[in-house]
Amino acid sequence: MNHAKYYLAFISILLSVVLVAQQPEKKILLTGVVLAGDSLQAISNTNIIVRNRNVGTASDENGYFSFYSQANDTISFSAIGYKNGIYVVPEDLSRDHYSIVQIMSNDTVWLQETIIFPWRSYEDFGEELITMIPPINDEVRAERNLDNAQLYERYINIHMDAQANFKWQNQLQNDRMYIGGGIPPQKIFDAFAWASFINSLKNGDYKKKN
Repeated sequence: MNHAKYYLAFISILLSVVLVAQQPEKKILLTGVVLAGDSLQAISNTNIIVRNRNVGTASDENGYFSFYSQANDTISFSAIGYKNGIYVVPEDLSRDHYSIVQIMSNDTVWLQETIIFPWRSYEDFGEELITMIPPINDEVRAERNLDNAQLYERYINIHMDAQANFKWQNQLQNDRMYIGGGIPPQKIFDAFAWASFINSLKNGDYKKKN
């Protein structure tokens, strides 16, 4: 009889353990935001991994995240330029929703100084220094632009733009309207032209110059 009591007690304990083990763990909706510790700016695309279950997510462009977790979950936060952060979900949460603010510290990486030269060796640098042509400064460039030969070449090769063509056409139209269908005036009857011609003769402008 005593053996039967022991058997019943053992079976009861075993059933209670099995029932407790079969009960699903409580899911907790964990939400929050990831911020930089120095500026409190949101950190986007932060990798969020639940280590003990190999699941995770990432924060959005505003640093916000939301996913289901369980009590005692160890959550890892990692982002480029910041030290990794760890958060453990409390075991004694009474609610099924929990919010956190994860602060990330800057991870400064000091790199060794690197000097980059456009030459492979000092010999190449010396050869380049000897053979290079000094750049033209502003004074030399201005003198070249004001050279008489270059100015004359530009004068004879330049063409009228749209504005100059428009003015020329307007002047031509005004001349035609002034004549009014009559004979165009000839320079041979222009007294001013004759006076200018006589003055040029007196001054010797038409003499051949040696």
